[in-house]
Amino acid sequence: MLLPLKPGLPLLLLLGPLGAFSPRALAGPAPIEDAVQLDFSTERPVHLVSPAFLSFTIDANLATDPRFLTFLGSPKLRTLARGLSPAYLRFGGTKTDFLIFDPKKKPSIEERTYRQSQFNHDICKSRLIPSTVEKKLQLEWPFQEQLLLREQYQKKFKTSTYSRSSVDILYTFANCSGLNLIFGLNALLRTADLQWNSSNAQLLLDYCSSMGYNISWELGNEPNSFQKKAGIFIDGLQLGEDFIELHDLLRKSSFKNAKLYGPDVGQPRGKTVNMLTSFLKAGGDVIDSVTWHHYYLNGRIATKEDFLNPDVLDTFILSAQKIFQVVQETRPHKKVWLGETSSAYGGGAPLLSNAFAAGFMWLDKLGLSARMGIEVVMRQVFFGAGNYHLVDENFEPLPDYWLSLLFKKLVGTNVLKARVKGPDRSKLRVYLHCTNINHPRYKEGDLTLYALNLHNVTKHLKLPYYLFDKQVDRYLVKPSGPDGLFSKSVQLNGQILKMVDDQTLPALTENPLRPGSSLGLPAFSYGFFVIRNAKVAACI
Repeated sequence: MLLPLKPGLPLLLLLGPLGAFSPRALAGPAPIEDAVQLDFSTERPVHLVSPAFLSFTIDANLATDPRFLTFLGSPKLRTLARGLSPAYLRFGGTKTDFLIFDPKKKPSIEERTYRQSQFNHDICKSRLIPSTVEKKLQLEWPFQEQLLLREQYQKKFKTSTYSRSSVDILYTFANCSGLNLIFGLNALLRTADLQWNSSNAQLLLDYCSSMGYNISWELGNEPNSFQKKAGIFIDGLQLGEDFIELHDLLRKSSFKNAKLYGPDVGQPRGKTVNMLTSFLKAGGDVIDSVTWHHYYLNGRIATKEDFLNPDVLDTFILSAQKIFQVVQETRPHKKVWLGETSSAYGGGAPLLSNAFAAGFMWLDKLGLSARMGIEVVMRQVFFGAGNYHLVDENFEPLPDYWLSLLFKKLVGTNVLKARVKGPDRSKLRVYLHCTNINHPRYKEGDLTLYALNLHNVTKHLKLPYYLFDKQVDRYLVKPSGPDGLFSKSVQLNGQILKMVDDQTLPALTENPLRPGSSLGLPAFSYGFFVIRNAKVAACI
């Protein structure tokens, strides 16, 4: 359930010592100690991430009542999703293992309306959900959201069925938005001797094959917690055998070249590590990438201070290192993906996971993941129940959406190294990539530095001497409005970011800095700096 507003929180919003508008944040020129020297290693890339490195999810619980899947016919949602292409769209989550495909199920009235629009118009250009239906569902959504969050909180999940129409809606959304769909299959369908019962998966494969759909697959979600969720214990060996069976099914169908990802375990602690190890030994050969999940905090008790604590951010490093260690020992050549991740589990932290403050965790996780060699990071969720979504219930983009859009446009796939020289580097965190050369303003050899400042003073970043005189474009992201770190809107270089209309994203306009000047990063802000004409050989 969503938490009530905590007593005294309005005072925090206005007077909190970490607020974006504290006196020190508004102070004049920074003293000399707030200038920091950067050190770059640009001889060769340390890693190469996927062009779809930043990807995202639709939680399977959206299909609990399939009427709400018709939200995905909204032109506005599609425009926002298309802005983050290329990307994977994972349809998964806890509800994955409580959904059953019923090819004979009749679609809801809303789904039928969607199908009629689909037949009468260009499927990717038309509004597939009438505005009257959309508004009606938006009015009903808060009640459905509460039901979903209560189910999650109580860990009592009801089985639901979905129809061919549900699959069509999901696939059309992905396809028309330039996304590659990854569909999670129910792994809790079991025979009496706890073998995976693949008959329902076969029905879905047959239908998708008949429609010519291009889909990748997963099996189950966080199998380490099956006992808690469903009273069924499945060990890693059995899970490996289940994946081999699914792999065989795919090879006998039109999906013989489809990708298979897994096992989507939770964070690597105790028994989960044992499960991952035995799974990879038994079935690791048939998966294309190893997937795991990470959240920093429990959304019900997380605080603003947690979201801004570098020690909390650093906990990700240990978790990722443990996953890499297991993979190296069992399947050393497999890619590692972060198959589901956000700031806080349980739907996110109210007032935080959907606010400006969440961007520090999100940008830092992207930076650390790339630097450590994680090929793809899937953000939970694009749209859906809870507080950690990129797009809210009114289809308005939230701060982490704009941050993701900037990342997509500016950050390339070649990962380099950057660090802050001197002590106490934990609160000023910097990352370096080659620039995305698909951006019309930039070219091969350019560099993109991204940084977050958790200090309560402006920091002035100084480039290495060999780049000191280069032209730099700054993309500075700060909260907009009086709510500071709790703001749901952001400004880029002083301009509030908002959609031009339902089918048009705004221009992301740079602020060119004078060559030789330091790169100012205000207190509790983050930003991107594109170093032009850097002519770095590793980026050519």
